[in-house]
Amino acid sequence: MEYQFERDPHLEVDAISVTVRSRELTRSVQELLTYLDFYQAEAPVIVPIKTADRIEMLKVEELILVEVEGTSLLLETIKGRYLITERLYRFQERLHNPDFVQVSRHALININHLDYLEDGFSGNMTAFLSKNIKTSVSRKYLKDLASRLGL
Repeated sequence: MEYQFERDPHLEVDAISVTVRSRELTRSVQELLTYLDFYQAEAPVIVPIKTADRIEMLKVEELILVEVEGTSLLLETIKGRYLITERLYRFQERLHNPDFVQVSRHALININHLDYLEDGFSGNMTAFLSKNIKTSVSRKYLKDLASRLGL
C-alpha cells in the first residue's frame, strides 16, 4: 500500500479529504473504507439494552462477549449477564466500535478483554477473555481477528 500527505490550502481549517485509489474494488480496499467509516464516526460510550423487565444503560467498555443463544443475544459483561432480543448484526451496528470483532457466525468479542488465543480443533482457535470466559474463533473469521490485533 502506498500513501502520502498533500497540503491543500483550499480546504477548510479542520477538513480532511481522503481519496482511495485502486485498480479494482478488492476486499482490502473495502476493509480500508470500512476502517475510515469507523474512524470518522464516534462510537457510543453507553448502549441502551432492553431486558425482559427494564432498559439498562450498558457501558460499552464493560462488554466482554456478545453471543447468539437461540433467538436471543447473551451479553457477557464485567458486572454480569444480560439476555436481550436482537439480531447480532444489528447489535454490532449499534455498537459501531472497532474494538468489537466478529469471531464466528454467532459471536463478537471485545478485543480489550482478550487475554489470549489457543489452538482448537480443525484449525479453529479458542479465545480466552476476562472473567474466564471463552469462545470459539472459527477459521473464517481468524484472519480478520489477526488483522485487528496487528498480526
